[in-house]
Amino acid sequence: MSKVQEEVFKKPENPDISKMSLNEESTNSTQNNNDVKVILFCVPGKTFKSSFLLSWSDIILQCLTKNYRPILCQEYDKNLYICKNKCLGANLLSDDVDQKPFQEKVNYDYLVWLDPNVTVSFKELEKLLESPHDVTSGLYLFNEQTTNCVVKFDYDFYKKNGTFNFLTYDNLVNVEKDDNRYFKAEFADMGIMVFKKGVSEKIKYPWFEPNTEEPVGLFTDSYSYCKKLNKAGIDIMVDSNTKMRYFD
Repeated sequence: MSKVQEEVFKKPENPDISKMSLNEESTNSTQNNNDVKVILFCVPGKTFKSSFLLSWSDIILQCLTKNYRPILCQEYDKNLYICKNKCLGANLLSDDVDQKPFQEKVNYDYLVWLDPNVTVSFKELEKLLESPHDVTSGLYLFNEQTTNCVVKFDYDFYKKNGTFNFLTYDNLVNVEKDDNRYFKAEFADMGIMVFKKGVSEKIKYPWFEPNTEEPVGLFTDSYSYCKKLNKAGIDIMVDSNTKMRYFD
């Protein structure tokens, strides 16, 4: 068998959760200092642009100076769903639907999904960390007008145009908001999304998998996960006070 074939057919490996665990001294220090919050960053991907590395370096520096303790879970797989499940510390060889992210071995206060193609500053991240909501997505643009959010799915629109009815930046002013800031979305691409502890644990495993319930041909990892959040009664809130860009 060629090396290419071996790469395609090899058995998936479970992520090494132990490398993310805080040692006992660090854990006790965190527990004794209520001001220190642990942020668990989930970053899927194989290669990273210089722009992401620069922003990531600044995020880590700012976290350390502002009483946040960062932990990184960076994983990659050619299969998008496996990749995302690995980022949550899944036991890929188990069919236990009740398994929890990181097998409940990693203590954290916030879980943050970062897409390496989204330019994120610590200033924008901090806005999401301070959100009163359980799940808060940042707002970013795919182009000059198209945002990463869908307030309400229009499947007829998808069938006609081959894409979902993403909210445009100009129409953002017409969306009803809480505190003139947060609005609920049925879908948000997970380029920058913050979860408070205990929220991701409510979703059954496999957390990321194809969704075939709707008559559409768009099968993305973010779409299927957002649908699970919707079904679990977990609101996806978007902070309209953030603005970032997505770069291919």
